[in-house]
Amino acid sequence: MIDYYNSFDEEPYDSPQEPYPDYFYDWDESLTKNSSPRFLEDEEFYEIIEIYLEEGEVKKAKQTIQYALKLHPDSEELVYDLLLLLNDFELWNDLLVLSEEYQDLLGVWAEGHKLTALLHLGMEEDAFLFFRKTKFQYDKEEEKEDLTVLYQAMGEALQEADLFDASVILIEEAISILGADVDFYWLQLQAYLSLEVKEKALDLANKIEQINPMDGENWYRLGSVYIDLDEMEKAIDAFEFAESLGYRKRSNYLGLITAYEKNGNHLRALEKTKDFLHLYPESYMVNILAANICSEMEMWEEALLYVDAALEVVPELDALYLYKSSFFLNLGEKKKAILTLEEGIRQTRDAGGELKKELEKLYNENPNF
Repeated sequence: MIDYYNSFDEEPYDSPQEPYPDYFYDWDESLTKNSSPRFLEDEEFYEIIEIYLEEGEVKKAKQTIQYALKLHPDSEELVYDLLLLLNDFELWNDLLVLSEEYQDLLGVWAEGHKLTALLHLGMEEDAFLFFRKTKFQYDKEEEKEDLTVLYQAMGEALQEADLFDASVILIEEAISILGADVDFYWLQLQAYLSLEVKEKALDLANKIEQINPMDGENWYRLGSVYIDLDEMEKAIDAFEFAESLGYRKRSNYLGLITAYEKNGNHLRALEKTKDFLHLYPESYMVNILAANICSEMEMWEEALLYVDAALEVVPELDALYLYKSSFFLNLGEKKKAILTLEEGIRQTRDAGGELKKELEKLYNENPNF
């Protein structure tokens, strides 16, 4: 079976690129020609920088960051967003420089990014020294929230650097100082998942269940954890409870389908794909998933319906013709299987040659065709 569990928020297959705003092209032209750029709002700068980074134009992104900060030196929102961008695109040196430069403006948020940058740059000793020094600045009761943020940032950064044991110890210290907190439990749980310490992960999941039992998103996240822990009954209960609490996002449906399927309950998995497709009929990936579930139960005719629905959305996807041909073969419809492959070659040009290879195999087995 194909695993679609990580395809929760699917995009349309080969979706066309949305046009960039006009001010991006104006700015890009000015930057390329080294001419005087016009004034832009901070949110416009942010979008331009994001586009450059997505396009791999790092040099232009850095130039634009310099202009943006020069024109909006006191914009906390801009600096905050830029730090997140640099983090997302793993520009650790730039993140370190910017977080240090604007530490006075953003306080604990900049400090958290600095810790992340230091750890990703392999400067663990510097990171721990900075953390120990910084945490003592937040020793007043009214600064408890900032200290919580600092511990969370350090815990997350340690995990990103694969220092999971250190993250567990750090969060235990945070709990002893700041008290039980669901975000701390989630961080520890992620560390134990990475360390494959199942018993402690399950214990933390149980604690999280008790803290906010009427939060649908919380149950969805727990369902995902239980799948990772290979606890399918618990995963099913968590996803079903999330749905009963009104959490009916694509990801929850797909998690539930995955849990039912891995638990061997193909009929329930198929029922949930039907529920999903009732809400999102354009989803070619779930149509493929439904076709595969049907094939597991040897429901070949129903499988054909789902693969045809997927082909209406992505007729250029060569694997679908292989599926459809195999379904016809299982129905004893060899001629239709051959015609399906021929249609697939016309529609996809068969760059990988898989359709042609399968077609030749069928012709060799059935020379009368």
